[in-house]
Amino acid sequence: SISYSSTYPYMLVTIGTGVSVLRVDGPRQHERVSGSTIGGGTFWGLMRLLTDVESFEDSMKLAEMGDLSKVDMMVGDIYGENSDALDKLGLAANIVASSFGKLVSKEDPAKGLTQKDLARALLSLVTNNIGQVAYLNAKLHNTRRIYFVGSFLQHNMISQRRLSYAIDYWSKGE
Repeated sequence: SISYSSTYPYMLVTIGTGVSVLRVDGPRQHERVSGSTIGGGTFWGLMRLLTDVESFEDSMKLAEMGDLSKVDMMVGDIYGENSDALDKLGLAANIVASSFGKLVSKEDPAKGLTQKDLARALLSLVTNNIGQVAYLNAKLHNTRRIYFVGSFLQHNMISQRRLSYAIDYWSKGE
């Protein structure tokens, strides 16, 4: 059983095949305010298409070993690793600028990529989208807390850490 904060309101983000965002105002007082079709089903469906994994657990193992910077275009790829522009923009070189963006300009997009790299980048894409949807809804509905639950997060430490980091980053620690 999960115990949630008695500090209302808060956002409850349930992540399974898809994503639902609920605003909770008290016991048995909640409303679905948003969601996304980009959730666990998106990740798993594209993993089945792009790799030869046969289980969600195996896809998590692959993602743990992958390097998303081989697939995603990073801010440092655009501005340079030690550019003055990074300071002016307030961005780090290792922030994702475009999911799967490095594959656009490659003559053979698959060359040099592993299933591990694809798994990590795909997991990052889905997780970042969920985090942004959650954060923007929290801002829109004036809530200071976001709770993430659901089967997608079970045995998925990468997304758990990524969501925590993303919310902290976008909210500037608030």
